[in-house]
Amino acid sequence: MFVLVFALWIIFNGRLTVETAVIGVILSGLLVLFACKILSYPIKKELLVIRILPRLIMYFVYLFGQLILANLTVIKYTLSPRKKVKSVIVTFDTDIRSNFFATLLANSITLTPGTLTVSVNNGTYRVHCLDESFDVGIEASGFVRRIQKMEALIGK
Repeated sequence: MFVLVFALWIIFNGRLTVETAVIGVILSGLLVLFACKILSYPIKKELLVIRILPRLIMYFVYLFGQLILANLTVIKYTLSPRKKVKSVIVTFDTDIRSNFFATLLANSITLTPGTLTVSVNNGTYRVHCLDESFDVGIEASGFVRRIQKMEALIGK
């Protein structure tokens, strides 16, 4: 919340100088303290976000790389007249229990070209794959491993 409030301060101010940064840090800190005391905002959420932020950034870098690879694969399937596409629905289980991370995994799968998350229910994912070769190792993919590490880091 602090970072968001500070970023809004800089955006609304329109320039970044030492004076505006110092005043923004002070005012942002006071606003977060106000939210913690008066509005009962749990500061532990802030600490959890700070704790997983580096891994979350690396996850999005990995996701971007996977998007590029998947796009190239789908282009290859689309432009090749000899390739016969056999769609398949794959079901796999994970031990991801946090709603946030389950949604992150489902959306990451859906964002990746050639795959679509059909349903998520208690850690069981049903994913439609454009071709049956796309389902190889989907339950042990880099998405799942990275999300499991983040979930273990915050202890949920």
